[in-house]
Amino acid sequence: MIKVKVVFFILIGICWCLFSGCSSASQLKVDYTFSVAKDVGYDASQFDQIEFKPGNHLDLGFYEGAVWIRLEVENTGNPTSVVVLCGDLINQNYRFYELDKRSSKLSAVNQGINTSYNDHRTYHFAKPNFQIDLGTGEKKTYFISTSSDGRILQGTPRLVSLNEFHSIKQGTFTFDIVFYGSIAILVLINLFYFQSIRSNIYYYYGAYIICSCLMYLFVEGRLYGWGWSHASIDHLMFLSIRLWILTSILFSMRFLKTKETNQRFYQFIIILLIVTLGGATMYQLLFLSTSISTLHMAENLLGFLWIVLSLFIVGNSYKKRKLESTYYLIAYSSFIFFVTLGLLDSHMTMLPGDPFSYFKIGTIFEFIGFTYFIAILIRKKLNTSNELEMELNQTRQVLGERERELSGDRKVNKTDFASILKLVESSLSSEEEWDSFKAHFDQLQPDFYNQLISQHPELTKSEIRLLLLIHIGYSQKEIAEILMIAPDSVKKGRTRVRKKLAIPADTRLEDFLQQLVKN
Repeated sequence: MIKVKVVFFILIGICWCLFSGCSSASQLKVDYTFSVAKDVGYDASQFDQIEFKPGNHLDLGFYEGAVWIRLEVENTGNPTSVVVLCGDLINQNYRFYELDKRSSKLSAVNQGINTSYNDHRTYHFAKPNFQIDLGTGEKKTYFISTSSDGRILQGTPRLVSLNEFHSIKQGTFTFDIVFYGSIAILVLINLFYFQSIRSNIYYYYGAYIICSCLMYLFVEGRLYGWGWSHASIDHLMFLSIRLWILTSILFSMRFLKTKETNQRFYQFIIILLIVTLGGATMYQLLFLSTSISTLHMAENLLGFLWIVLSLFIVGNSYKKRKLESTYYLIAYSSFIFFVTLGLLDSHMTMLPGDPFSYFKIGTIFEFIGFTYFIAILIRKKLNTSNELEMELNQTRQVLGERERELSGDRKVNKTDFASILKLVESSLSSEEEWDSFKAHFDQLQPDFYNQLISQHPELTKSEIRLLLLIHIGYSQKEIAEILMIAPDSVKKGRTRVRKKLAIPADTRLEDFLQQLVKN
């Protein structure tokens, strides 16, 4: 199991990163005012025609258009440096200008930069920024412009001291180390479990973890400034979000065994994945140059849709997989809780640290929960298998003696297969479990299976499974529960297999199977 100390140190690291980013704030010794303008149709040469309103609120959701910010700043103390910092992670096309009061013209900060790959930021940091150096009593005016093609715009600016900015930058870097370091530790723990258990659920879980990390790297703008165009990074971000959704849903259905509990619902979800994610990808590939603005809204809607559908998947599995569903809800609800905190903080600024950090904290808690619960479920399954094996060893001798008595017309009784019954009741939901079931059955009555295969090689694997359960003596309803199918499907299966075996209408299927043992 995950050691308590590991979880404890991860939590300490997260809390330290959050609060250390807020503890070094220093008082600014400058006077400044922000004013903003929305839906601007002028460029930098026409800045004097823009109508600004006091304030700095520019969290506009799915916004299409251009916005401008004006900053009036005056140093009231010794020479100092401050940094203008905007809140955007996704929108990166910021332009910073300084007003030359003698010529009444704007000059771009960091002139000569290729704005197809970078904006006018001073530091390579996830959020737009630029540094202002002020002499004693110096007064300056700056303008900031940006535009959005329909994506989320979080352009609200703030002015911080240079020391505070570096503290924020260092805190973000430290938090990333803690976040990705925690993910690495959890990956190593899961690799250890996989080496010990070899369960294929770890393939789904590993893919989910990797795609989650990729999604965060792209959404946080970590690849801006590395020589890739904005459009290329946007398209890669869309693909990473879809991969995150895909692996999340596939993992949840594997964890909850949706395919075994409700085949039709499982097929519906698969079709929905193909239609939504596949359709969005096809649209993106066909309209690379014009699809970005539409996809920004579509990806957010898809993400919300699949978070809601994940809860429906849990509800669908709860009746037959109550324990797994409870475990899933505990782990997944921690992610939802911190995402909600992050969304609230982005609008109310009531918590320490960056709002997006809470998304990542929720992801860590989610992965800790799933790592812990997967290990519990698999260990429980292994313990059950060990108990069944012990039961089998204890009863093998008695069952062997009873098997020798099954040479008359007497039908095989379910109580003669106590160990098989235990195995069946544990749910034969995988090929490994069916192989184990068949191995135990062969030990008790090898003649039946051999005769069935040799005389009727045309039988499919599913038909053989059905005949084995009928031969043991299970009713139509019991077989339906074991195979997790409808009773009508069992009835149809009996009819098909009778035709394939050419059993006369006046002969019962059970009697026909019993005759195989005699022969």
